[in-house]
Formats: sequence, structure tokens, C-alpha cells
Amino acid sequence: MSSHNVTKALGRSMRAIHAERAKKIPEAFTNVVTEVKPIGNGKHANCYGKSSDLTLREASGCYVTATNGETYLDVTSGIAVLSTGHCHPRVVEAVREQAGKCLHAQLNCFQSHTQLDELVQKLDRITPDNIDTFFPDTTGSQAIEAAVKMCRRHTGRQNIICIQGGFHGRTTLTSAMTSSNAGARYPSSTPLPSGVYHTQAPMAFRWGVSEEEACDRAIQQFKDMFRSHIPADSVAAIVMEPILGEGGCIPIPGKFWAAVRSFCDEHGALLVADEIQCGVARSGTMWASDQLPGNPDVIVTAKGLASGMPLSMVCSSSEIMDSFTPGTHGGTYMGNIVACAAANATLDIIEDEDLCGNAKRQGDLLHGMLTDVFKKNLPACDVRGKGLMRAIEVRDLDGNASPEIAQKIRKHCLDNSNVLLYAPSGWDANAIRLIPSLTIQEHETVHLASAIEAAVMAI
Repeated sequence: MSSHNVTKALGRSMRAIHAERAKKIPEAFTNVVTEVKPIGNGKHANCYGKSSDLTLREASGCYVTATNGETYLDVTSGIAVLSTGHCHPRVVEAVREQAGKCLHAQLNCFQSHTQLDELVQKLDRITPDNIDTFFPDTTGSQAIEAAVKMCRRHTGRQNIICIQGGFHGRTTLTSAMTSSNAGARYPSSTPLPSGVYHTQAPMAFRWGVSEEEACDRAIQQFKDMFRSHIPADSVAAIVMEPILGEGGCIPIPGKFWAAVRSFCDEHGALLVADEIQCGVARSGTMWASDQLPGNPDVIVTAKGLASGMPLSMVCSSSEIMDSFTPGTHGGTYMGNIVACAAANATLDIIEDEDLCGNAKRQGDLLHGMLTDVFKKNLPACDVRGKGLMRAIEVRDLDGNASPEIAQKIRKHCLDNSNVLLYAPSGWDANAIRLIPSLTIQEHETVHLASAIEAAVMAI
């Protein structure tokens, strides 16, 4: 057989293997909508999950209008990206004005650009005192990769510890760091990178114990890792979401965070707060880690930073960031000037419109209303989260995880109340995340809670 035919045969063999592996992934972890509609002579790739079969036409504020003519309350906000809502006038104007001046100012070609300089000054004012240096990138996954690379260079160590239930991206490295559900990691087209370890987050609700007991159990497992897996002084960084997002909006308790912070201080490791989803006012404070004891050494932010424009940022001290010497890291589109203009407008809006306060007020209102609904109808469910990063972990009357009920709630809300919810997440795909824009108003919050109540009553 020729080498060409051998290559083709191997290709067919590998595709068959991956197809067989894919069958083993629980259906709840795959697309909610599986049909890919042709577009002319082409079609969209079928690699990303979809929460609906809607085709978007336009959007404004907390609402989207589809090509079917219907308008929906958008409770996904582009997976917690649209912090100031769809097409906030100030963001649109900032983008329009900057696009008329310059679209792309590549940072290898210039010292900086004016929008990035302004953004760095704003971030310096709103990040913890130990953070004063900023590296811009394009996506959350890229920023996490940059942060890991920086931590390894700074410490001279290789091992990274992540939290079970965390989500950090879909590149090869960030897939290895992710454990929010099996579908995010498996099947993989290549072996995942080594040097990445996972420790258990406190899961009081799932374990059926108090938060104190859950913390004690998780802290002990964390300590045991250094007896059974790796030496403590081999750890470059511990990467943790202050609120596990894709894992089901699970806030990390202060006791556990403090134990990890103490370990890092004792052993020279760096604590990296992945605030890609929970940061930029979503939790009710600018950073979710602001509510926890002890500052992180590194903050990674993206999503809501630029209200829909692709921008991420690694934030740390100059001492740590200086481990990047010229030429050791970069990217073609990092710190895009138009995206930075959107970010500057976003941060101004968050301050001027008190979106931290609104996230807390609306989140507390939503939490209270939904707690009443589920206590009366499905008492085994858990309503949790902070600010406007909330979730309902759905269980049936026998206390079993129920992705089926979660999907029915989501579908009923879409079909009967014109409320768009994101596809359920978590290990059992039974956690419904509620992550609307931070500009949501009280009447919209009430409509959301009423839609979910109607769905629960209809089941």
C-alpha cells in the first residue's frame, strides 16, 4: 500500500475511533439542537453546542429578535459577555468612532495605542493593590494560556493545579485544565498535556453536608495531593474560578480560598483567579475574588470586559509579569484598538450606571423568587450563585439529578414565554445558568422568574 493510501486509511480509522468515543458522551453534554442548517452551498461546523434553533437578526438591551419575527428576553448575554446589554449606545458609539480612526494597531509594531493606555489606567484603579501590570489578548482561553506560561516562567516550575468542576477553555492546554463536564474534555483528538492536576472543590449541596464540612473535606484532599501525586514545591500555580461557571455557578467558599492562598504563600506558588465569566461586576463586585479573603496574584478577565468585542486581559504585578521578556509572548490581534475602545466604554458604563449594585439587587430578587418556586414544587433543587451569576441545579422529587427536567424548563421558557436560557451545564448537565446582562431591570427579572415558575408548574 502506498504511503498516500496508508495515510488515508489511518485518517478513516481515527475518524471511526472518535465517532465511537463520541457515542459514549452522555447526550446531555452534546448539542441541544443537533441539526446544522445549510447556508447556500455551505453549512456551519457542528462542533459547538447550541441552546436553540433561532437565527439572530438584531438585538438591543436584554432582548434579541430572531428571523422568525419573535423577540426574546436573552438570559444568556452571549455566555456572560454582554455586561452592558446588546448594543449599548455608548459602546456602539465608542466602536463606531474608533473604527473610523483605526481598526488595527498591532502591538509589535507600536509602543502602544491610546485606547490601550486608557484601559490600563482604568484597570489599575479597579484591580487589587498588588496588581499593576496588564497583558492584553483576544480570548479567555488565550489569556489563560498566557497566564500559565507566565507563572511557569516566573516560578521555574511546571505543575498546574485546577479545581474539579472548573472551566478554562477549549484549547488543548485549557481542555486539560477543564473538568466542568466530560464533554468538555473527551473525546480529544490528541493526548491532553501533562503537568495539570485537579483537586476537589467544596460541593456542600452535592455531598449533602454543611459548607464547613465540605470545606474541611476538600482542604484535606488538597493537602493529600502533595502526599500522593506531586511535591508541594513543584507547583507553579493554582488556577481557580472564584465562582465555577460552566460547572454550575458554584461559589468557592472563603475558607477553601484562604487555605489555597495560604498554601501559595508558604510554597511559592501563584494563585490565579479565572474571572473570565464571574468578573467585571457580574458577581455584584467588580471581581468575584473581591469577596474572598486574600488577593490573587493574577487575575484573568475576558467576556464582559468589552461588551461583546473580543478582548481578554492578564493582570498581575510587574515582578511576575516581567518574567515575559520581549519576544517571549504576543499575538496578532492582542489588545485590538476597537475592542479596547469598547472596554473603555464598558467600564465607564459599569461605574456610571452602578452595574455592580444592579447585579446584586436583581440577583438577590431573582434568587428569592426562584427559591420560593422550587421550595414549593421541586424541593430537592438548589438555587445558588452571586449577583447575576445564578444557577438552578435541577433534581427530581426523589433527589436525583435530572437533565431531562432542566431541558423541559428551558424549552418551555423559550416556547411559551419567549425567554432564552442557556443550555444546562454541570457534571450532570442539570444546572440552568441565569446570566443576563447586568443592565436587566426589575420588571425583566420578574418576567424571568415568572417564566421559570410557569415552566415548573407545567412539568
